[in-house]
Amino acid sequence: MMTTSYTDIQRLFEQRKNNPLFNTSYPLSPDDWAKYSTLGSLMFDASKPIAFYLHIPFCRQICSFCEYTKMCMPDTEKQRNYISTLIRDIERFVEKYPEWKFYGFDIGGGTPTALDSEVFSELMMWYMQFIPERMVTDRFEPSIEGTFDSLVSDYQGHHKSRLIAKAGIKRLSLGVQSTSDKVLNPLHRNTISSKEMAEAIEEWHQLGISKINLDLMYGLPGQTVENILKDIEVIRMLNPEQVTVYEFRTNQLHAPYKTDNDTCFTQYCELYEGLIRLGYYGEFGRNTFSRDAHDMGLSSYLRHRMFDGWQYKGFGISAQSMSEYGVSYNMGKNESTGKLIDNHSYESIAYYNLPSNELLNKFIAISGYSGGFSLSVAKGLFGEDFATRYNHILNFLINEKLATISSDRLQLTKSGFRHYGAILSLFYTI
Repeated sequence: MMTTSYTDIQRLFEQRKNNPLFNTSYPLSPDDWAKYSTLGSLMFDASKPIAFYLHIPFCRQICSFCEYTKMCMPDTEKQRNYISTLIRDIERFVEKYPEWKFYGFDIGGGTPTALDSEVFSELMMWYMQFIPERMVTDRFEPSIEGTFDSLVSDYQGHHKSRLIAKAGIKRLSLGVQSTSDKVLNPLHRNTISSKEMAEAIEEWHQLGISKINLDLMYGLPGQTVENILKDIEVIRMLNPEQVTVYEFRTNQLHAPYKTDNDTCFTQYCELYEGLIRLGYYGEFGRNTFSRDAHDMGLSSYLRHRMFDGWQYKGFGISAQSMSEYGVSYNMGKNESTGKLIDNHSYESIAYYNLPSNELLNKFIAISGYSGGFSLSVAKGLFGEDFATRYNHILNFLINEKLATISSDRLQLTKSGFRHYGAILSLFYTI
């Protein structure tokens, strides 16, 4: 039941503001949606654009800080079987909606670019046949995730880079996380030199991959402000088109790592101020930055998912899908990935037919990466009485100077972002 008084809201905020359980994850526990679980498959609106996300869960080594579904790279035959199954799932799905328009297409993981060269080639060749046959929106911008290690240190890295460019994927997102060996090595992650990174980015630009995004993390074990300042200096030298910053989330990991809000907030501030000094654009509280003031630093799939709440379909082990009817998760969300890769399909085994308030909660959690959310999207998901139903929470945030409302958008202030998870959770009904 939702709280109604100003004092209730204030008390709830104080209780939650130092609890790492409240961040951008929703639902807070899988059991929270048990009563909405239903048989069948998630429905979509074929009259509206859709995006596809392909999850490749394979990595050459497992980083201790990663919260995503992943496993060590299997042999070539298992890689090929996985990609073949994923493609069959896609083709079965699109048979139902042959006239669908696509607003995005992202390939992530895991490390897609760590696939064996032949398997990666097969994936890119399929993509080159699939997309030209589809209708896409004007701002359709596909993206693929990778690492410098898989594209530079790998002797087939140059071949993979050329395939990405040939496929017309002009955005390449690379996980750097930190430029410090002392931070990354204990977390089972290697670094490469700034010189090698700079040479690789130059090559990718020459091939026609016009947007390079580099991921950084803050709040990692052993990370300091000095490490962050070094990261900013490397960004200055590499000058990528986009930078994304992620908070290390200890509550999602079964590991003895500890962090705290003050450390994370301080390190985010250093990253934000450093990126702004370098000429990147991005509102305080957002995790994406771009050299282009008119670019949000995101692929079209992430942009419309985060800011507009558009429907999307995930393929591969543990991938998530969402529409105006609910959310579904493919097999593998809470299972051993290695036992599933030989399956003949990875399609959803968990479908939740969600009421309007839960759809709203899920959107607010996703949009939380942008430091706020669209009020009109919230109203569209919840209904006409959104402002009335949540007015007491909105008033609390404004009066306490934890958020501002400008035009259509609620945006956290600097003091509000310090406890963003507690603020987002005020809109949840738990």
